[in-house]
Order: sequence, then structure tokens, then C-alpha cells
Amino acid sequence: MKYLIILLSICSITVQAQYTIQPYGDMQGTPLKEIKYENVTGTPYFLDFWSKGKVTTKSGKNYVDMPLKYDIMNDKLIFQGEGGNMMYFTEPVSTFEILDIGQSTSYKFINGLPITDGLNPSSFFQIIASGKLSLFKRVYKKITESTSYGSATINKSFNIYNSYYILQKENLIKISLNKKSLIGLIPDKEKEITEYLKKEKIDFKQDSDLNKLFNYLNEQ
Repeated sequence: MKYLIILLSICSITVQAQYTIQPYGDMQGTPLKEIKYENVTGTPYFLDFWSKGKVTTKSGKNYVDMPLKYDIMNDKLIFQGEGGNMMYFTEPVSTFEILDIGQSTSYKFINGLPITDGLNPSSFFQIIASGKLSLFKRVYKKITESTSYGSATINKSFNIYNSYYILQKENLIKISLNKKSLIGLIPDKEKEITEYLKKEKIDFKQDSDLNKLFNYLNEQ
């Protein structure tokens, strides 16, 4: 129940009136030197560019319109300080939201969830849907190597991967998203779930479809 309460409060992050907004310039940060990945295509970030966002610290301070980057290789949120310097947050962050204006999309993240799968309370998860049955995405990147046919040159690139987890009865459980696993969550609603998936043509690879699906499941 405590995690559901936390999630419901996070969902209000987009309602600016509920914020006691701190001056952006008051945020304390630790300067960092950007890690250079030699001869690797891509970036270690969730979005490759600075994006305006909202941040809530563990002490309850709230900030808006901050230039943010989420380094998913190191699971660290970064903000842009004075003079364009890259900074780590000195005060621990509990939630943040990044806006992708080009895609008219926002992405919300949270940490402090139950420990699971080798992760820890500081690990960030993207919120896909919240309710009595909440869905989270763990986003991460790896550097992979490949060679072109007939070439000895090794090409390195960042590749992004996703894992999904459900929060049910205070437990965070990794899940494979398919019809069988969903029915296993609510076995007495097999007929209804089957009909809904068919009617709505749910694409398990689309977060918007997953959000719609889990909102439906939470109504059952």
C-alpha cells in the first residue's frame, strides 16, 4: 500500500499548482567530468540532448524547467549548471520527469522501489502505469561490438534494452509482457483480457498501449 500511495502522489507531478517550487539556481550540485567513450556510436543518455524537466528530491524539494539528462549507463540524473557545466545532484533525487518536446512526450521516473533482480533502492524505473497493479520499465544501455562482412574493423555502439516489472502486493516482479503472463496476473478475467487485447489491438512494444492496457486491468 505504501508504494501505491507514493505512486499516486508522483502522478500529480504534472500539476504544477501542487508544487512548492524552489528557485532553480538554489539546486546544489557536484561538478562532473563527462565520460568519453572512444569510437562508440551513440550516447549513454536516455535522450541524446538536454531536455527541460521536473525534479523532486527525497527531502521534498521540487524544481521545474531544469535542463536534464539521464545517464542510463551509470543510472545518474544530471542537470546543467551555470556556464553549461554538467552537474550531479548533491541531494538524492526521488522522482523526475523529462520532456521530449519534439515527440510531445514526457517520461516519468522513480526510485525507492523494493529491491529486486540485483537492483537497489537508488535504481530508477520509468513509470508506465500506476494503480493497484503498477507497471515499470527498467531502461539500460550496453556497448556492443560488431564487424562488417569482409572487414576486420570492430564497430562499437550503444544499444538500448528494456525490462518490465510489475508492483503487486508490495513486491516488484520482473515480467514478460504477453497474453499468458497477463492472464496469470488476473486468472479469473481470462475471457475479458483476451477480448480486450483483440479489440484494442494492443502492441506490447508500445508504452502508450501498455499504459492503456494496465489502466484497464486496474479497473477489473
